[in-house]
This record gives sequence, C-alpha cells and structure tokens, in this order.
Amino acid sequence: MKILIAMLLIMVASAIAHTQPCVKKAKEVAPVLSPETAEEYNAVLANERREYSINPQMPRYIVWYGRRLAYTGQYKKAIETYTEGLRWNPSEPEIYRHRGHRYITLRCFDDAIRDLEKAAKLIKGKPDEIEQDGWPNAKNIPTSTLQSNIWYHLGLAYYLKGDFPRALKAYEAAQRVSTNNDMRVATSYWHYMTLRRLGRKKEAKKILEPFAGTVE
Repeated sequence: MKILIAMLLIMVASAIAHTQPCVKKAKEVAPVLSPETAEEYNAVLANERREYSINPQMPRYIVWYGRRLAYTGQYKKAIETYTEGLRWNPSEPEIYRHRGHRYITLRCFDDAIRDLEKAAKLIKGKPDEIEQDGWPNAKNIPTSTLQSNIWYHLGLAYYLKGDFPRALKAYEAAQRVSTNNDMRVATSYWHYMTLRRLGRKKEAKKILEPFAGTVE
C-alpha cells in the first residue's frame, strides 16, 4: 500500500509541476466574438461550470469545462482546470491532450510537448476513439479522434519550436490515424510544410498527390 501511495504521489507531483513560468508570463489573446456568439459561448460555459462543480473529479467534466473556458479565451484558467483534473486522473490521455493544446495556444511549446508525448504513451496499443467537436458542424459529424488530435498537436508543437525531424515523426503517426477527410487535409498540410522545411521537396509533393483533381 505504501508503495502504491508513493507512486501516486509521484504522478500527482508530475502533473502539478506543469505550473510553468512560461504560462505565468504568457499573454492571453481572447478570440474576437460577435455579441451573439459571446452570449452563446458564455451560456454554454456557465452550464458546463455547474456540471463541473458537481463532478470535479470526472474526466468528461474536466475536459469539457476546460474546453469551454478556452473557447472564451480563458486559456490559463483552462490549464489550471486540467492540472487540477490530473491530480485525480494522472493517467488520463485526453486531459494531457487538451492541456497540451492550450500550452500551444500560449506558445509554451516545451510544456505542450511534455503533455502530448505523455498522452501519446498513454494511448499506445489502445483503440482510437471519436473526439466530439466543441461546436458540431451542420451534419453533426465529428471530424477527428483522440489519437489523431494528440499526434497532430504534438507535430504542431515541434514544428513551431523548429524541431522539424520530430515534427515529421509526429505527422507520420498522425497520418496513420487520420481517417476523416477533414483531419487528412489538416494533417497533410502540416506534413507537407514539415517536409518542405526539411528540404525534402519530392516527398512533400507526394503528400499532395491524393488531393490532385479534387478541387475544380
């Protein structure tokens, strides 16, 4: 029992350690929303806040409260919510995935990479799962999965940091789990850009071949 408690404390400490100086110094740039959209976003956020207050330890409510906070530009509060959630769920890849995403928003790339690499390890060997969109499209069809989002954002973090070899590996992994056309296009764009940054023009051109003739 003592060993188990010690292991849990180490995992919790790892999660808490993500209160990095980068986040404290980062500037939040809120999205520009119309009055109508802002009202809608805030109403949905208020509902999610109530749900979270009742179920603060459950991953579903942690994730969605954090997502709704981020949609209104409260990125640091979203990160705090995810960090608190990891105290209770230190092995939940979806929370690491979303915290990593918001670290990217604040341009804290090293923090993002740590979270997304952790998420990638936690999903290894597990089946993929649909990730619901925050604001569904007209057909209400989700456009991505947990694994594709983890690899996509990991690649982005490496790309923005200028580590193109590691970004390439992430986008190659993202391609393997990008089964939706929207995700294929998004992944292929950054995959192409990464190859170009590496000077591998012929390989980059091949990335675009499946899309040839699809636009009139």
